[in-house]
Amino acid sequence: MATASNSTEQIIAAALRDQIPVNGLPGVSIQNVREQFEQPFDISFELRSGSSRVQVLGEIKPAYSPRLLEEIGPWIQRLKSLRADISVAVIAPILSPQAQAYCIQNGIDFLDLAGNVFVNVPGKFTLQRNGMRARGQINTSPGSERNVNVYSGRFSRVLRVLLENPKPWTITEIARELKAESTRFSERVPGSDVDFRISLGSVSKAIAGLQDQLGVRRRGTAVIVPEPPRLLQQWADKYKERYRWRLRSSFQTVNPFGRDLEAIAKGIRPMVQGAYVLSGAIATTSDAPFVDIDIVDVFVLNGEADSKLRDLKSPDADYIGAMASLKVRGIKRPNDGPPLRIITPYDAGVFMYSKQVGMAPVVSPIQAYLDLYARGGRDLKQAEYLLNNVIQPKWTAAE
Repeated sequence: MATASNSTEQIIAAALRDQIPVNGLPGVSIQNVREQFEQPFDISFELRSGSSRVQVLGEIKPAYSPRLLEEIGPWIQRLKSLRADISVAVIAPILSPQAQAYCIQNGIDFLDLAGNVFVNVPGKFTLQRNGMRARGQINTSPGSERNVNVYSGRFSRVLRVLLENPKPWTITEIARELKAESTRFSERVPGSDVDFRISLGSVSKAIAGLQDQLGVRRRGTAVIVPEPPRLLQQWADKYKERYRWRLRSSFQTVNPFGRDLEAIAKGIRPMVQGAYVLSGAIATTSDAPFVDIDIVDVFVLNGEADSKLRDLKSPDADYIGAMASLKVRGIKRPNDGPPLRIITPYDAGVFMYSKQVGMAPVVSPIQAYLDLYARGGRDLKQAEYLLNNVIQPKWTAAE
C-alpha cells in the first residue's frame, strides 16, 4: 500500500533518523531506519525503550483522516494477526486529535513528527504519548489540506443545518435550507441584511470534510448524521479554542438594564445598528431557569456595535468592588444587572435558528450549548442540562 509522495516519505525518514517523533522521551530511540518504497510498507525501523524493542513497519501518508483509517484498519489488523511480534503503524507529518483518538480506540499504532506516538504490542512493547502540537509548518503536501475546516467560518453553517434537524439531507436540500433560514431570519429581524447562503460547492466541500472526520455518512445521495451527540461534541471542542480567541476582541460594559432578559434586550436595542442576539446562560433561562447569571454575552456583527454601547461605563475595579460590597451587605441596586460582554462573532451563522423569548432575541439551543461549553466551569453543567433536556429530546422527536 505504499502510495505516499516521495517528498513526504523522505522527510519522515530523515525525521525518524533524527529521533524527532521520540524527542523528549527518556530512554526511547529509533534505530535501523530502512526506506523500502517498493515494498508493501514505506519504511521499517526498530523502536527501543530501555531494554524493550520492537520492529515497526510504517505506512506513510501526507495525512490520515478517521475515514481513511476506517478504510485501512482491517488491513492493518490482518497483518498484525499474522505477525503478533511486530508493530504496523501509520505515520504522517501530523495526526489530528480525531485521528489519534480513532487509532487508540481501534488499536492502530501511529507516529507523527509532532511527537505523538502510540505503539502497543501486547506482552512485548507499549509506548504512548499524545496531545503534542506541531511546532512550525509540518504538513509537507498540498493535498493534506484539501478539505476545509468544517468547524469554523461559513462552512460551519452546514453543521448548524445538520444538527438543528439531523434527518437525511441532500447537498441541494442543505443549500435550500440555508436560503430558507436567511428568509426566516429577515422576517424575525426586519431590515437585517444577514445572509446565510453559501454555494453548492462550499456545501459539498463541508460534507466531504465531515465524511473524512466520520461526522457524516453518505447513503446514496443522502447525507446522514449517525451520531449527532458525537458530532456536536467534536464541534464544541473546536469552537472552544475559537471562542476564547474571539473574547480578546470583545469588550464589557456595565448593565443598567437589570437582570430580566427582556429588559436587557429592550435596553440594548436602540444602541445597536443591525442584528444582535443574546447568548450564554441568559439565553437558556426559559429552559433552565435555575442558572446563576454572572455575565450577559451579546453577539453583534462587526461594525454594528454603536458607540452608544461603548459609552456605557466599563466595569472597572472600583465598580466591581463597590458592587461586591453592596452584595455582602445584602443591598441590591435594582437597576444593575450582570455586566454586558459585546462579542463580534466569527461568522454570521451564530444567528441561525435564533428565536424570540418575548421581545428578546436569543441564540439557538445549539449555539447556546457551544458558548456554555466554551466558557467551562459551572457553565458546563448548564451545557449538559441543555443537551440532555432540550437538544437531544428534539433530535429524538425528529427520528
